[in-house]
Amino acid sequence: MSNEAGSGLPYPQRTISDEFRTLQYIVSQFQTQLDAPHGTVGLHPFGPVNVDGAKTSFTQACKRLREALVSYRDTTLASWTHLVSEPGNYDGLALTNKAPAAVRELDEMRRIADALHEDTRQCQKILLDAAASAISNVLVSGGQSMVVERLKSTAKRLELAHYTDTRTEGVDIITTVTLAGSIIVIDVDIGGSWESVKVKVSYVSDIEHDERIDMLMVDRLRSGDISGFEELVEEMAVLDRLTRERAPASFIHNTFAVVATLKEIQDQELLALDKDPRLLLKYGSGIALPHARHVGPSSLYFMPAAINHGLVASDWDKLVNGQAMSENVKSVSRLCHWLYYSWEASSSSHCFLPANIQNFCLQADSTEGITVRHPDIQGLDMRFIDSTRTDMGVFWIPYTLVARLEPSLPACMLTVRAIMAATMIEPQGEQTAYDSPRLLENAPTLENLVCSNGTVDTPQIRAWTICRIPIHRPGDLLAVTNILRRQATFNSILASCFTDQSVSAKTYANDPFRIDLLVNSDCVQQGLVLKVYESSDVLIWTHQILGVSADDLANATLTKSAAHMALSKVADISNSIPVITQWLSTNPQ
Repeated sequence: MSNEAGSGLPYPQRTISDEFRTLQYIVSQFQTQLDAPHGTVGLHPFGPVNVDGAKTSFTQACKRLREALVSYRDTTLASWTHLVSEPGNYDGLALTNKAPAAVRELDEMRRIADALHEDTRQCQKILLDAAASAISNVLVSGGQSMVVERLKSTAKRLELAHYTDTRTEGVDIITTVTLAGSIIVIDVDIGGSWESVKVKVSYVSDIEHDERIDMLMVDRLRSGDISGFEELVEEMAVLDRLTRERAPASFIHNTFAVVATLKEIQDQELLALDKDPRLLLKYGSGIALPHARHVGPSSLYFMPAAINHGLVASDWDKLVNGQAMSENVKSVSRLCHWLYYSWEASSSSHCFLPANIQNFCLQADSTEGITVRHPDIQGLDMRFIDSTRTDMGVFWIPYTLVARLEPSLPACMLTVRAIMAATMIEPQGEQTAYDSPRLLENAPTLENLVCSNGTVDTPQIRAWTICRIPIHRPGDLLAVTNILRRQATFNSILASCFTDQSVSAKTYANDPFRIDLLVNSDCVQQGLVLKVYESSDVLIWTHQILGVSADDLANATLTKSAAHMALSKVADISNSIPVITQWLSTNPQ
């Protein structure tokens, strides 16, 4: 057995160039966001950049840079000044006349070398990202040895120790590559074919393992997705590093605690919804599917109507039990909306559970903890641990749980405000957060962001893109999921407006979940008002019901009781304007 440890190497000393590059990277994060199409949509607390983390890193880099410059002034420059100003030291002065030029030359050479190193590193990253699929194909065709070497390289990059062992099983030669951190150990068995690949994750400490992580990693390798497998290893390595650095709090244990929390929330919601799993995507917090595409907790919070109504009972059973999706569902899962949970540095400290507490959400029969009323399921009260109790033994660490949206969600300011209120996040700027200004003449709008087939003539709704949501209290998940689902439902309907040429749509800046439709068919105009409510219910009114003309919908008074029941059901289960207009054509008013 060979032993090559990557984790025992000393960290290189940071230089002034390193600090400058850190500052440049932080600035470039924001500049990249601004330079992107509709870049301003991400300039808010839920955008792609962690402002708290960037601010902390920027401050620390500036501090280290200042200390380095002061040290250079007080040591190097001071010694030269003393040498030059020493009385009668003309020989020393003569000998050192060339020294400043030599120092400048060396400094310039170092600067060029640093720049070349950085350019090479960036080029390497770009090439690896752009050619990930090609690299995977080469590794797959290159056989066992190339994959083994690639895994060793990954271990070194992630500062993990790595070991290799070879054995014979029948006619196959099996090479086991072990990637080891302080706590996490990943064993990869590579044989003569990809079907024989095996992965086993274990832990140095007493942590209960979830075999779905093994299955996720095996699927990546057997499909030849080496880059995807490396991403999973990196996610595990980050948990290992944070657990080591932030002991006694365990990020690994708390990651599994979040998985258990999502499952407990789902179970209690399912019981309150008469065990109908479809209703979890209507009124609940989504379907908990940990380790589905990333290591760690994740949930599916919005599923397009066509997929939702195409699933059979066995598919739903697998989903609610946290099992792998069937092949027909997996192939379209990229069209669904997911929440993936990870950890980010925070400016304030948050609660981390000790090893003896497995869940943030208490069981339904518990009488302890803090009660949180479910926002959409009447009569359901859920209890979460009271982290303020001194006998709980919790840890307070400047990291917070973050829900990452995949894909990111274009949203109106009403949605952003609602999430900020639910998670108790203070706005970074009153004007930006509440007045919804048009920062630019061509400020992005929701209509143009969700319309893939063209642009809207008169867009009304100012848009932001939600990429990540800091979750300070587990109970906030109950409200956040339904807020996101309402926006996703509206976006789905809005996008479908532009696939039917016989329909003209009008939106409202002051009522961003309403669409007025004018349907033209056989020289007859039909006026419709469609609105998505907080519970994601979709209601529709015809101009006849509202008692106004088809072109005077803006002045109509909407009441839920007056909505068209049959037409609202069609809209609710299809989320599609073409389906609604088709129903109208076969069911004339």
